[in-house]
Amino acid sequence: MATVLVTGANRGIGLELVRQYAANGWSVIATARNPEKAVELNKIVGEHERRVELMAVDVTSEDAVENLAEQLDGRAIDILLNNAATYPRQGVHVGELNYDAWGDTLETNLLGVMRVTEALLENVAKSERKQIAAISSGMGSLQAVVGGSVETMGAAYQYRTSKAALNMAMLILSKELAPRGISVVMISPGWVKTDMGGAHAAITPEVSVAGIRKVLASPPAEISGRFLSYDGSVWAW
Repeated sequence: MATVLVTGANRGIGLELVRQYAANGWSVIATARNPEKAVELNKIVGEHERRVELMAVDVTSEDAVENLAEQLDGRAIDILLNNAATYPRQGVHVGELNYDAWGDTLETNLLGVMRVTEALLENVAKSERKQIAAISSGMGSLQAVVGGSVETMGAAYQYRTSKAALNMAMLILSKELAPRGISVVMISPGWVKTDMGGAHAAITPEVSVAGIRKVLASPPAEISGRFLSYDGSVWAW
């Protein structure tokens, strides 16, 4: 049975990733900062007791990530799905920038992903699929900014720069890990109706995650080092 580990699994896209992978027969390791408070996630665990395992991790904490790696004890992970992220709502325009929030955003959206990936790299290397995926965003596309997305979706300095930096880190990682046969892909989930995306977003988590799963079902080597949308189209860097 193939195994997927999902960070930030307590709500939104992460929660739906757990739901769909479990329903599709995968072994799922779902992580959240406070598992005891993740009501919907615990319901899924109850429905799929043999398939879904819930673990605590704060991706911004080195100790917590190391503890997660110790608990997994070398278990093979076919897909490491880095989903945990934060999106500041305040202090996001020039003249009112919140630098503490900017640092926190980078800590979660960039360093958190790298911290988890580095800690669990050998778990991925042990698997058959050997795939690392990071949930990015079209808001991290430099070309999208050139094309006018700031006017349509806001400045969002903290979030945009964190996702642009994440894309760079994952692209470098894809090159470094290629000799080991490990695939690294970045996926934009689209504008999704979640707490982060808001009620007026374009698509549901069900649609987004179905698309993400389809993208990840491609031969890993063929999509490594690419920045793709949930619908399979290519995002410009």
